[in-house]
Amino acid sequence: MGNANSDEPGNSRSRPTIRDVATAAGVSKSLVSLAFKEPQRVGERRRELILRTARSLGYQPNFLARSLATDGSPFVGILVVNLHNPIFAEIADAVRSELDAHGEYGLITSATIPNGQSASESYGRIDSRIIAMLQDLRPKALIVVGTVIEHEALFTGIPTVYASAAPNPASGFSSVRMDDVKGIDLVIDHLQELGHDRIAFAGGQGSAVAKSRETAYVEAMHSRGLVPIVQSAGFSEQEGYSAASKLLRSDVPPTAIVSVNDISAFGVLSAADDAGVRVPEELAVVGFDNISLSDLERISLTSVDPQNQVIGRLSAQVVFDMLADPDGPAREDLISPSLVVRRSTRSTSPGP
Repeated sequence: MGNANSDEPGNSRSRPTIRDVATAAGVSKSLVSLAFKEPQRVGERRRELILRTARSLGYQPNFLARSLATDGSPFVGILVVNLHNPIFAEIADAVRSELDAHGEYGLITSATIPNGQSASESYGRIDSRIIAMLQDLRPKALIVVGTVIEHEALFTGIPTVYASAAPNPASGFSSVRMDDVKGIDLVIDHLQELGHDRIAFAGGQGSAVAKSRETAYVEAMHSRGLVPIVQSAGFSEQEGYSAASKLLRSDVPPTAIVSVNDISAFGVLSAADDAGVRVPEELAVVGFDNISLSDLERISLTSVDPQNQVIGRLSAQVVFDMLADPDGPAREDLISPSLVVRRSTRSTSPGP
């Protein structure tokens, strides 16, 4: 019995097959297959003939069948670990645009299942079935947007790049992310210029990036002769709120709080409001990531801009390099950030 979803010829009621296209175009079946799988390897005249013929017949290649029948899928996987952080969507879009500009395309999926019941899984839990699905589809490469260290071993055999994350150094994977040391230096210099010396950090939990930012903060404070004040927190608004509440209740509260990301910084702002602490007159607040919400007039959060568009485009470029040289060494690209100053650190009202 014919399978209407197969690329093999079927009866007259089946959808057009690759063989139908080859016959109508007067070319071989293998050339039609190549025109869809690797169009850059087919001459322009014959490629246009094949595509025009396929359109006239209503032919569409069976994506899954091609994936399973060849050495790998004709796509780059884009695994967005956490959909709750807006920067990951921005990076994924930049990745996909860069792939498209080079004749490639990316399949975006998420691997996180929301779970608010467990503090240890406050960002959700990784669904290993999704990662196994990607492994089975055998993408030509994989770009992981976010941190998924506990499942890195499942990516074995797939050229992998981490975007806006720091993979385990032993994994052999490449990464593209913001230079946290430079980002922290921008923040501390800015706050010192405003006269702050009791500068606290809320973060350090949740990923290697969180720990990297905490370490950079501690070193930056020491190098300037300042005393580090660290309150452990993760990336969520609730954790930022809790950390800031503890800091503001201390005997000598800080005059500035640097949060591990913008979302947790929103929690810091809420905690200051609830404590009756004026921002920025009594407390300066800084975040990381420069998400679009931070620019809203009501929020106006000073934030470190990690250059997400650059991170996304460069991650795709690293994939191209890996595909061109599969035996090349893993690399780490650190992107220099900028600081976007808003009202959470500098009042726009007149006066000294």
